[in-house]
Amino acid sequence: MKKIIVKQEQVPTEIMSTMGCRTQNGADINAVDSYKNNIKQVIKDGTLYDDVTSAARKDSRGNISPVTLILPTLAMQAKEKAQKSDSDAVEEFMKLLEKKIGEAKDMLLERFDWQCSQPAKSAKFMYENGTMYGYKPEEGIRSAMKHGTLAIGQLGLAECLQALIGKDHTTKQGMKLATDIETLFKEKCAKYKKELKLNFGVYYTPAENLCYTAMKKFKEKYGEIENVSDHEFFTNSMHVPVWKKLTPFEKIDIESKLTGFSSAGAITYVELDAGTVNNIQALEDLVNYAMDKDIPYFAINVPSDSCSQCGYQGEINDKCPQCGSTDIQRLRRVTGYLTGNYTTAFNLGKQDEVEHRVKHNGIEC
Repeated sequence: MKKIIVKQEQVPTEIMSTMGCRTQNGADINAVDSYKNNIKQVIKDGTLYDDVTSAARKDSRGNISPVTLILPTLAMQAKEKAQKSDSDAVEEFMKLLEKKIGEAKDMLLERFDWQCSQPAKSAKFMYENGTMYGYKPEEGIRSAMKHGTLAIGQLGLAECLQALIGKDHTTKQGMKLATDIETLFKEKCAKYKKELKLNFGVYYTPAENLCYTAMKKFKEKYGEIENVSDHEFFTNSMHVPVWKKLTPFEKIDIESKLTGFSSAGAITYVELDAGTVNNIQALEDLVNYAMDKDIPYFAINVPSDSCSQCGYQGEINDKCPQCGSTDIQRLRRVTGYLTGNYTTAFNLGKQDEVEHRVKHNGIEC
C-alpha cells in the first residue's frame, strides 16, 4: 500500500478547542462541502476521515442565538390539558413539546434574519479580528453568521419528570422518559438543520439568571410542588438535581446517557470537598472516567475559601478554623466561572442552588 505523506498545514481543520461548555458545537453544515473539497485536494488515493461530517470546522464558531424552553411549565400545561380531555399527561407533553420546539425554531429564524441585516460595524471587533469564521465582505454578514449555531435550549428536565411521573432521571422510568424527550429535541434540530441549511442544535442551557426568574413565575401560577418548585431555582438543563446524594461516578454515569443528545453545548460536573487537593490521582481518575463515558465537557468543583485575616485556605463554613475570623472570601464555581463571594455575586436562585449542593464524595444512594 502506498504511504501517503501529508504536511500539517495541508490537513483540513478539525479543532475541538472551546472557550466554555456551551461552545462545543456540532458539525457545521455550511462547511462540509468545502471540507470534502479539501480532503480531495490533500489525499487523492483514500479518505482521511470515515465521517467527514463530524470533522467539519468547529473553531471560530459559537452559539449566536439561544431560545430556552421551560420544561416544568410545559409539563404542568400538559397535565392540565390531560385532565380536561381524560388523556395521558406524558402523551400531551410530547405533543406540546414538539409544538414549542417548532415555535423556538421560528423565533430563532426571525432573530437570525435580523442579525444578518446588520452592518459589519455593529460587531466591529469581531469582523476586524476574524473571530467569526467565513466572513466575506462582498457577501455580507450572513456569510459568517451561517456558520454559527441556532440553539434550542431547555431548563429543568428533572423537575419536568417529577411533575409528569413523580420520578426524575436517576430512576429507570425517569431516564426512559428523559431519553424520549432528548430524542425529540435532537431529531427536530437535525431536521431543521438539513432543511434550512442552518446549524440548529440542542442546547443544555446554563440558565444563570433564568433558573430563578422562571421559578418565580412558575410559583406564581402553580404554587409550591414537592421536588418541582420547593426551591428557588430550576435544575440546570438535564442535570441531576444538586441535592441528590450520589458518588461522582454515579453522577457521570447518569448524565453521560444524555449529553450526547446535545450539539450546541453541555457540561457535567461533580462537587468535591477541599480534601482532594491532597489526592491528585483521584482527580485524574475522575477526568479519565468522564472521558471514557464520552462527556464532552467536564468540570470538577472544589471549594477554595480563604480567610482575610490569617490567610488560611480550604473549605470554610461559619468561621476560620485557624483564627476564628468570619471575614471569609468564598470562591466557588457556581456557573461556568470562578467568582468571588457567591452570596453577593449571584441571584437568590443560584445562591439557593449552591446551598443545596451535596458533595459527590462516595455517599451511597
